[in-house]
Amino acid sequence: MPTGMRTWFSWRQVWMLAGFCSAWFIGDFFLAVRAAPRDSTEFLIGVAGFGLAQILWTVGQLREARPSGRVFLTAALPLALFVLARLRPPVLPQTAQWAVGLYSLLTALSLATALATQRILYAAGIGLLLFSDLMIGYGFLRAPGCASLIGPTYIAAELCLLASFLWRGERRLPCDRVGTWLWALVGGVAAFACFTVAAVHYPGGGYNPLRQMLSALGRSQVRGVAYPVCHWWFAVGMFLSASTVAGVWTRLAHAARGWRRHAIGWGGALNAAGLCAIALVPENVNIDIHNLGCFIAIGGGVAILAARLRRGGDLAWTCWLLALVIFFAICLNVDAFSFDPWVTATQKALIVSFACWAEWLAWRGTRSATPSASPASPPTTSSSTHNLRTIQP
Repeated sequence: MPTGMRTWFSWRQVWMLAGFCSAWFIGDFFLAVRAAPRDSTEFLIGVAGFGLAQILWTVGQLREARPSGRVFLTAALPLALFVLARLRPPVLPQTAQWAVGLYSLLTALSLATALATQRILYAAGIGLLLFSDLMIGYGFLRAPGCASLIGPTYIAAELCLLASFLWRGERRLPCDRVGTWLWALVGGVAAFACFTVAAVHYPGGGYNPLRQMLSALGRSQVRGVAYPVCHWWFAVGMFLSASTVAGVWTRLAHAARGWRRHAIGWGGALNAAGLCAIALVPENVNIDIHNLGCFIAIGGGVAILAARLRRGGDLAWTCWLLALVIFFAICLNVDAFSFDPWVTATQKALIVSFACWAEWLAWRGTRSATPSASPASPPTTSSSTHNLRTIQP
């Protein structure tokens, strides 16, 4: 970079400026100004412009941060399944579907890098951009109200990115100051509240947890009602659950050693990715991909269980959770059991038990990380007080 340019712009700012030019003069021009049809070449050029912007923004952050592979997996997997299951023809032509799928992977990489930078405004900008893109996808699906959210969230995203571009001393994310147990408690209560509200707003009568699966709340069409209120509350609850478990498992992974650290970290990433996939692909849209999200979430949980298998309380929790999983599988595959209430009730027991186990681990990890009261021993650093890279899934 020439000396004069270094005086005015940093390495990061030059790449971000190039990203803005690509987003505004290519992406916005073809998709917003010209409103290119989905089956046109101009639509592909517009998507390519936004994809190039994500690449340029990501490159601009690489001197101060590296993207987390686990965050990338957590974001990329559900986004890819959303595009594969819900934006297939005739919603999007096949070529446009592949272009949007590739763009979603670039967005996931950009988000993984944004969180690693710990910059509040930059991470908020990329996150809002991802939300705006999801609203565009739901707009393609004619979900009511989503089209009205595209513009405001996109403008807010661009303003956050512009502020981050101009503010060299941008403040860092404060997530590392939140204790593991508090993170788990607040996130868990918020998710449970969302599921409760979803059950209250279930169309055409009360939702019976002993007769219906939890995923029934997330269907895009319930008793003739397209995209009911319960669908959105269920989705918010699943995303809150995913972010909560991602934070808990990653903090616990940081305190682990050897293969256990990798099993908990990547298992947590799979667990969170599966939960997000369940939210984005309802069972009535594509049952196979929906079930794939369930298996991914369960697989991540099993990896964490294996890593936490020790004597004492861990062994007791593991035996209880495995017993529930085995009984759940028997109920699904043996004709002697009717589908409900055995399957549905066991599913709720498994979800609640897994959540309580995560809370218990978070509480125990917080207690074990408390500094010693003895003046002779120096205070230890809690695993929850590390930088943001330690809380990424």
